[in-house]
Amino acid sequence: MPKLTGKCLCGEISFEADGEVPVMANCHCTDCRQSTGSAYATLMFMKEGDIKITGTPKTFQHSSDAGTTMTKHFCGNCGTPLFTQNSAREGMLGLRAGLINEHAEFAPKVNVYTSSKMNATVLDEGLKAFEKMPG
Repeated sequence: MPKLTGKCLCGEISFEADGEVPVMANCHCTDCRQSTGSAYATLMFMKEGDIKITGTPKTFQHSSDAGTTMTKHFCGNCGTPLFTQNSAREGMLGLRAGLINEHAEFAPKVNVYTSSKMNATVLDEGLKAFEKMPG
C-alpha cells in the first residue's frame, strides 16, 4: 500500500502513514455515529508507530460497551474527527478514511455493530457483517 496522507478541514493537523493496514471497516455503533455525526464511521487501523502526526489533536475519552477506554482525537480548531484508539488494541490507531487523500486505497472488508445501524443504511452484501465486534 502506498503512503497515506491527510489533514483536517482547516489544515492545522495533518498526517502521513506508511505501513500495513490490517483492518478496514465500517462501524455502525452508536458511539461512532455520535462522534462522527454520520451513519457510520469508516476506519483504517494501523500501527501507531507507522503514522506521523503534525499538529496536536485534542482528545476525548469514553467507555465502550465492552468496558474498554475509547479515545477520540479531533482538531481543536475546526472539530474534524481524525483518529480513534481502543485500549484493548494497544499500539493501534484508527484513521478516519474520509480524511485520506489516497481514497482509492480504502476498501472496507467488514461492517461491525450492524445491530446498531440506522435503518436507512444499506449494507454491501459482499462484506462480512457482525452484529457486535468480532473476536
